[in-house]
Amino acid sequence: MSEFPVALVSDWNGLAGQTIAMQLARAGYHLLINGPEEDIFALQAQDIEGKILAIPFDSSSEESVQQVILAGLEYFGRLDVVINNFYTWQDAALQEITEALWGELMQSNLKAAFHVCRAAALVMTEQEFGKIINLTTTSCFTGSHLPFAATAAALHSLTKSLAKELAPHVRVNTVACGMLDEPWIDEGGPELRQMLQKSIPLGRLCRAGDIADAILYLANGADFMSGQMLVLDGGETMR
Repeated sequence: MSEFPVALVSDWNGLAGQTIAMQLARAGYHLLINGPEEDIFALQAQDIEGKILAIPFDSSSEESVQQVILAGLEYFGRLDVVINNFYTWQDAALQEITEALWGELMQSNLKAAFHVCRAAALVMTEQEFGKIINLTTTSCFTGSHLPFAATAAALHSLTKSLAKELAPHVRVNTVACGMLDEPWIDEGGPELRQMLQKSIPLGRLCRAGDIADAILYLANGADFMSGQMLVLDGGETMR
């Protein structure tokens, strides 16, 4: 049995995946990461006490997900926190949404998280403890980018349903971030950044570190919080 808490980061290359993993590792977590081992040497080289197990899995296959979670359970002896940070962004007008686009977004942004949640719930229910954190964006309630927004909203609906079904031992919450501060923004020149930040009261875009901080807060505390959404948008969508 592991003396450290154990967290699964469901996509090394997903939404803030690498920053989340680094933050959890520094906070004393063992990590089970969906990603190739050669890409995670940067984490393993850090001065951290926890162990890191990197096992890529096919999120479209529930059997593949189950096998990895069982492998992690055999290696670590427990599973305390799951972070679903799958992220595929595409957009199209209503009449231009193809079956392929719709299917890809449903699979990558919703079905993949469902597979992980269902497999993790079996473990967490048996051990009578666990936290599931589903990561998405504020499109889930603004409605921006129709096909993406639909999957984002469905993911939070899944969060609420799971929070009810898995209580009282398992907490399930959503973190929704505003527009991420990514390299392509500066490639568009300072005018693009100014335009994007204009409607944000705190005057900047969401950073990967903001997301990792929220994940750590939910992982380490927030024991009376379930079925809720933390919004990281600098106040942009405040009512």
